[in-house]
Amino acid sequence: MRKAPQIIISLIVLVFVGWGGYWVIGSRATERVLAGWFEDRRAEGWTADYASLDTAGFPSRFDTTITDLNLADPETGIAWSAPMFQSLSLSYAPTRVIAVFPGEQVFATRDDRISITAETFRASASLTPSVELPITESVLELAAADIVSAQRGTTEIDAAQLSMRETPGRQGHVYDVDVTASGIRLDPSLIAAARDSGAVSDTIERAHLRATIRFDNAWDRFAIERARPQPREIELTRVTVDWGALTLDATGVLVVGANGVADGEVDVRAENWRDMVTIAQSAGAIPDMLVGALTRAGEMLARMSGDPETLDATLKFENGRAFLGPIPIGAAPVIRLP
Repeated sequence: MRKAPQIIISLIVLVFVGWGGYWVIGSRATERVLAGWFEDRRAEGWTADYASLDTAGFPSRFDTTITDLNLADPETGIAWSAPMFQSLSLSYAPTRVIAVFPGEQVFATRDDRISITAETFRASASLTPSVELPITESVLELAAADIVSAQRGTTEIDAAQLSMRETPGRQGHVYDVDVTASGIRLDPSLIAAARDSGAVSDTIERAHLRATIRFDNAWDRFAIERARPQPREIELTRVTVDWGALTLDATGVLVVGANGVADGEVDVRAENWRDMVTIAQSAGAIPDMLVGALTRAGEMLARMSGDPETLDATLKFENGRAFLGPIPIGAAPVIRLP
């Protein structure tokens, strides 16, 4: 009977030593894989620098912190720099990852430079354990964020969430996407004309997009290393914007060609639609040369519906052209991720 406690103690020690060995091996493997990833990017001509890369969290976590991160892909022109980046996971579930972005994150493209500072900026993802590490489900969260664009000025967001998951029962690279944001304050220069009219307040109360999107490739590690997957079919289940006296609702289906040009139809209901045109023009979303045609088309369709301030119509995109109802209003949108 005296040997029973000794056996139990020995088993506990054995388990602890074994788990400690697993953690040491796992943490070193994590650091080796990440360091190797940076080396591979540099070999491909990237800028891929960092000051330190360390893993902590014994015994239950693999928490890796990278400091003074600087990445730039010369082929796409996309760059990212950050004072710190953290990848957090449970040691017994390493494919469930939380990414934390503290401090100011700076993203740059060939056309713009965007910095993001937020009280909360984090993402979580469930990965399939394979070489490609495809994402099956992910969530990105922002809170109390300041987004400063060299092109669009400063946007403040109280809260935002983007979630994406593989669509059940669908073949190919199909994902359900849901984006919600509240308390959005655009740069004053973009909304000055509409705000002077009294139609909008300083804050967009809520914006929501729900869609099912088929991409040409999977969202996995190669989405960073090579190129972003591009949308090929977009089923807009719901798009809503509530902003003072302005409201927008839209649903539709778009097919996106290899050149990024969209074909399809979107049913739109917009209240106080003229101010939406003004805001879109100020933001550069609509070229000045198309504003007159779009306004005339909207006025005709709104009169047909019986309410000149409410537009209830179909946006049609065909052969590279855009139509509001039967009236041509310009070029079809180009939908392409950088």
